[in-house]
Amino acid sequence: MMKWHAGWCLKKLLNFNRQGLNGDNLILFTTSYDQSRVNFLKEIDGVWFDHIPDTLIKELASCKRVLEQSSQYKDPLFLLELVLHQQPTNGQTSSYLAWQRMVDAVKAFILHYQLKTFILEGVLVEKPLMNMISSSTNDSGVIRASDVSSASFGSNVSLESGMPCGIAFSNSEIRDIYVIPVASGIAGKLLLAEKHPFRSRHGVVIAIAPLAGLCPKIDENHPSWLHLRIREFDPQFYSIKAKGNLLDMAHHLVDGRWTLGFPNARACEEAKLVILNEISKQRSAVEYVLAPLLQHDLGLAEN
Repeated sequence: MMKWHAGWCLKKLLNFNRQGLNGDNLILFTTSYDQSRVNFLKEIDGVWFDHIPDTLIKELASCKRVLEQSSQYKDPLFLLELVLHQQPTNGQTSSYLAWQRMVDAVKAFILHYQLKTFILEGVLVEKPLMNMISSSTNDSGVIRASDVSSASFGSNVSLESGMPCGIAFSNSEIRDIYVIPVASGIAGKLLLAEKHPFRSRHGVVIAIAPLAGLCPKIDENHPSWLHLRIREFDPQFYSIKAKGNLLDMAHHLVDGRWTLGFPNARACEEAKLVILNEISKQRSAVEYVLAPLLQHDLGLAEN
């Protein structure tokens, strides 16, 4: 929020000084813009890349409201808020911290993008430049991460693309299952299905996880075991469950873990590659959605 406060001040100053930024200040802003863009691009390889388009649309509207806020509604004491919020990492890699990092990166980039447009064109952006996906879209025209395929818990699915393996849930014996990764636009799921008792080529879904954030890793000591990190589908889970300060949240909101056992090391490696391929397809869809925004160069440094 400190960056958004600073952006509000800069926009007000630019309203009074229509000559814009001078050479030195322009270089400083361009450097800051480039860094925010780099941090934003890093999140496309992150745990929550599938939620970037929706977050971007939401934060664009919020940022525009902040930048257009009247001075009479602005608390002058915000200028004294010099302590910047920093996330405690302590080596932790929980999905909660990853979510906060992604949102912060989107907020920072959107602020810089809005200010860059205002500096050069004198206006703020109404809608982000994004490719739209026609199927399974929301009102914004962007496919939502929660709208992936119709498969749900207990539904019947084809096992033709499934990979046989075993899994042991807590307080349960090892169960023979099929793992089915599926990407649909910017959304993706990993399905675990048991063979249907009467239909040999079909299975019943017994568990579902988001593709994004799985980070498949083969066990060093057991090459036929594949470890998967399971994050939540809906980030609102964190706001509902989390209490106390950020460090307490990150400590208690632990990611899930699945370990899949395959017949041999080769089958395990093949399963890992199939999962990574579906994740790559999902990430490519996100990159396609964001491409117009990232490729739109206003040529700030040349002015």
